[in-house]
Amino acid sequence: MKLHQMRYIAAVAAHGSIRAAARALGVTQAAVTQGMRELEADCQLALFTRHSGGIGLTPAGRDLVQHAQRILEQMHQAEQDLARHRDAGAPQRLSIGITPWVAQTLLARVLPPFRAEMPHVQLELFDGFSALAYPKLREGSLDLMIGRIAAPDEMLGLQSTPLFTYEATVMARAGHPRAGASSIHELLGDDWVLNFGPGGERELMDQLFTQHGAAVPRHHIHLAQSASLMLTLVQKTDMLTFCPWPLAETASLRGSMVALQLREQFAPRTVGIIRRSNETPSLAAQRFLAHFAEQVQASVQSDDAELRRVFYSVEMAPGVGAGV
Repeated sequence: MKLHQMRYIAAVAAHGSIRAAARALGVTQAAVTQGMRELEADCQLALFTRHSGGIGLTPAGRDLVQHAQRILEQMHQAEQDLARHRDAGAPQRLSIGITPWVAQTLLARVLPPFRAEMPHVQLELFDGFSALAYPKLREGSLDLMIGRIAAPDEMLGLQSTPLFTYEATVMARAGHPRAGASSIHELLGDDWVLNFGPGGERELMDQLFTQHGAAVPRHHIHLAQSASLMLTLVQKTDMLTFCPWPLAETASLRGSMVALQLREQFAPRTVGIIRRSNETPSLAAQRFLAHFAEQVQASVQSDDAELRRVFYSVEMAPGVGAGV
């Protein structure tokens, strides 16, 4: 028995005729017919029953089909395993965007075990806003984003897996004249530095101002396209911003920025893994996400005081502890 004969008999069983099997396999009908004749001769058994509606299988033929299917599945698995070994030795690049507070708390914990497993992978890391990452994901210059999951109209062509839900808040530098403000209405005359994508401005303005009965202070709103630039401006000037509460608890910002205690409540946001729709992640991406999941679980259970502060206002999505 030969491998091409196993393919032929499995295809005939699946499609019900030699013609349909040949079409599915991309070979000629004569090749399948000849292969089946040779197989019967080698087995010294009748494997097929011919009738006007097509072709059937004898009991011996049905038994052989089960073996053929297992053989073909094993061959497919062997090809996948060998492909992984080939990929493991070839230089690769993995491009990942990571939202700032996640980058500052978890990234340094993920990289050592990932690099130990996949030293041939060159990482390209972007610490930035999700709104800027979505176009890069669509065009293919980013492989993955670990960041905020936006409204559906901003996520066209992308798919997401939720990780964390977190609170967002208005933040200012320590010692800001409005640090004691209790309402968004007290802040309408101040300058703001924010970030939003082309489709996200209305949602953000509504979340911050409109739904609380405040007019949008458009002449005071400025747009930053860099996380580090936005945070530097807030720390060095009297500009205000709106960002994740966990960011205020990171070691680099704690003490220099404060979250304002406003009576208005802001809708929680969700961080997740975002990638192109209908695309299977590369092996490198899968392994990075596996190590990321391990560090998430370790961080949730950690005794580290900084991690406890950061994750105090974070709620894990169901199933994240078991893997991403």
